[in-house]
Amino acid sequence: MLKSFGILLGGIFVGAVGAEIVLKKYPDALDKLQSKTRELAAGVTEAFKKGYDSTTRPKKSAQPAA
Repeated sequence: MLKSFGILLGGIFVGAVGAEIVLKKYPDALDKLQSKTRELAAGVTEAFKKGYDSTTRPKKSAQPAA
């Protein structure tokens, strides 16, 4: 378990260092990635809301109530 924890911490450290290097080398890349991610998230949120609304709305019956 200690070995797995060490590997996990090492991976986090390597990922953080890699992210800093990328941010310093390509500062505009993060802005583009954030804008695309926000656009995608907004689309997913809108699709979820439409689907949720269509399933929770009471359905109209085909036959009139007598």
